[in-house]
Amino acid sequence: MDQGFAVTAMLRRPQTGPWRHVLEIDLAQDEVDPRALDGVDTIFHLAGKAHTRAKNAIENAEYEAVHVHGTRSLLGAARQAGVRACVLLSSVKAMGEGGVEVWDESTPCSPQNPYGITKLAAERVVLEELPLSCSVVLRPTLVYGAGSKGNLDLMIRAVQKGVFPSVAFPANGRSMIHVQDVVQACLLAAANPAACGQVYVLTDGNEYSTKEMLGWIHEALGKKPGLPLPFGALKAAAFLGDMVERFGILSPFNRDRLDKLAGSARYSNAKICRELGFAPSWDLRRGINEMVEGLRRK
Repeated sequence: MDQGFAVTAMLRRPQTGPWRHVLEIDLAQDEVDPRALDGVDTIFHLAGKAHTRAKNAIENAEYEAVHVHGTRSLLGAARQAGVRACVLLSSVKAMGEGGVEVWDESTPCSPQNPYGITKLAAERVVLEELPLSCSVVLRPTLVYGAGSKGNLDLMIRAVQKGVFPSVAFPANGRSMIHVQDVVQACLLAAANPAACGQVYVLTDGNEYSTKEMLGWIHEALGKKPGLPLPFGALKAAAFLGDMVERFGILSPFNRDRLDKLAGSARYSNAKICRELGFAPSWDLRRGINEMVEGLRRK
């Protein structure tokens, strides 16, 4: 709206926001009426099922319904309505789980869970099955910012409550991106013809260790870390969590959660910087301060 755009939001239920109109549609269940998209130039497809641990076949099917059926319904209607462009916000999980090696758009895709598998399927709908005149896929790394939910928010809240142990984490590196930089990338992708038909990885260009994150969280909260806990204690807790889950009991901590906390997931944003002039304006230290301020205002 700040740039003079007339925004129509497609939502499951009405919410206030920077848009002029709301279309109530559940992409997991409803078919999109092409008439609802009359006059629309660009779709920013942000809908998705949150990246959670699927517990059964029903939850796996929900990923398929939202990411694949929903995208197919939306793009089919968009083609009939003459919509020019679609920018799909996918995920690096469509490529796999990442690690120590730096991944970019040339890395072969091998998603490891229903979330990543269906995100990759949605990309193929947008780029190959039902492409518009200009279709673009963005794969953000971990997105953070004031009000965002996820592992970083949980970590900040745990430190704030004094229940997050001061673990001596090993060296690692994770790529991340602030939500405002994601918005910048979406607008660049929609406006630049060079983006059409392309896939771009989104990161702020830095890599952060868990040790750095914890230090900045303590700094922002004005708290001092306690005595360090050996990393081996977390590994033991993760092992016990895996053992419990073999008996069908969902554990709050396991090897998968440990990998997300202490492992590496490194990505390059060189392509979007080179081709679209993407220039991130946020870094994680500043973002953590913003998130802490947001919690204090609640």
